[in-house]
Amino acid sequence: MAWKRIHVKCEPAQPGHEIAVAWLSDAGCSMFEASEDGVEAYAKGEELDAEIVLASRADLAALGLVEWLESEVEEENWNARWEADYPEVRVGNVVRVRAPFHPDRVEEAFAHTITVQPRMAFGTGHHGTTHGLLAEMAEMTWDGLSVLDMGCGSGVLAIYAALRGTAHTVAIDIDPWSVRNTAENLLLNGREEGRAFNLREGGADQLTAGDHNSFDVVIANINRNILLEDMAAYCRVLKPSGTLMLSGFMEPDVEILRTEAAQFGLHQTGLRAEQEWRVLTLQR
Repeated sequence: MAWKRIHVKCEPAQPGHEIAVAWLSDAGCSMFEASEDGVEAYAKGEELDAEIVLASRADLAALGLVEWLESEVEEENWNARWEADYPEVRVGNVVRVRAPFHPDRVEEAFAHTITVQPRMAFGTGHHGTTHGLLAEMAEMTWDGLSVLDMGCGSGVLAIYAALRGTAHTVAIDIDPWSVRNTAENLLLNGREEGRAFNLREGGADQLTAGDHNSFDVVIANINRNILLEDMAAYCRVLKPSGTLMLSGFMEPDVEILRTEAAQFGLHQTGLRAEQEWRVLTLQR
């Protein structure tokens, strides 16, 4: 049977496209391509759940859905095509994010190379928010710190912090697929889950009384609404002299996030622009 292609375009692109990928994954789509014009989802016809597809289309209307096109495509070697079109990510000559199928490029010098198996988890380094946070993190010292990565996606930020020498890292995501992908990527980078690197599935509810005042750095790359909703939880677990790094939002959201953080005694120490996205760094 031919493959089914579903083209989705939302305005604004996020979080609509991320949510579309998650829902269409549940519907049976197994491959996704991002483009300037939206997201392409692919599934074998017999594996597609028509009811979930219909429900996803209806629910995406509230997230700015402007295009939804379904078509059939001939079967081909999708993995070979996808790998050929999937670029590695570079942050200057400091950080390189590669997939396992990319060459090692041992002739090129990078301070750190992170290997990420690209699946459906958010955070391969291509998105402006992840790239911006990596660039910001590259300018910081991480030796011996305790770090929390909220909404870890593929785990790339938490793994980078661990490679830089953190003493303790906690990575949390509400999506079980992301938690599995982070565990997979840990192994690809010579690390494994344990006392030094802890994985949790859920949201801010996973932050316990034992986490109070325990993190030197809290990283949260989610979206404006969740960041505002969970700001108090992030600040509870942040050490008195800790650093809070936020991304997943655009310029119009900076002031409201800065104002909310100020209620917990934090002030802005940095603001990085990465495409249309922003990285806001705050400290007490």
